[in-house]
Amino acid sequence: MRKWLWLLLYVLLAGVTFIYRYELLAWTEVHQSIPLLLALATLFALVPVIPYKVIIIAFGYSYGMTMAAWICWLGTTLAAMLVYAGARTVFRQQARGYLERIRGLNRFTAWMEAHPFMGVMSMRLLPVVPQMAVNIYAGITFTPFWVFMAATAIGKMPAIFVFAYAGAQAGSSIWLSLAILAGYMVLMAMVLLLFRYRSRKKA
Repeated sequence: MRKWLWLLLYVLLAGVTFIYRYELLAWTEVHQSIPLLLALATLFALVPVIPYKVIIIAFGYSYGMTMAAWICWLGTTLAAMLVYAGARTVFRQQARGYLERIRGLNRFTAWMEAHPFMGVMSMRLLPVVPQMAVNIYAGITFTPFWVFMAATAIGKMPAIFVFAYAGAQAGSSIWLSLAILAGYMVLMAMVLLLFRYRSRKKA
């Protein structure tokens, strides 16, 4: 019963956040306090009703690269910790049994548990991997908490600083901002191709 209650509360939070997502963003323009910005950055990471990269760019445009990057980095790290804790304490037993029935994931889960730091950080760096899925997956596998948090904190930094910088530059030159984003996407595509090539070679 407690599991369904937590799930219901999350669904309600997601619904309210989705309905008032634009009002919440507009509210930050009026109330520019760091605790409020941090709370909203954590909320949007916890309930991804808007792609988080859009949030980072918007914060960068409004508050500058440094402030936006640190607030979004701290907010998304706090959200990752909350989701990890929820998956580990509430849904771990049932979800673990479900994972073990999926043949394709057995080998990856074994590798993740043998190399938790590298596994979490690699998934943080790859832009195609849903970050919420990483939080849940790490929580239901045997990934130590402090290893998860260290890999998360380090792995999230590059993308957050790049998108915050792109957002900060959008006010003066939209073309420079787009060029920064395009360069980052090309770099990540190259990393992804290299990762897939190495995975196939090992297989």
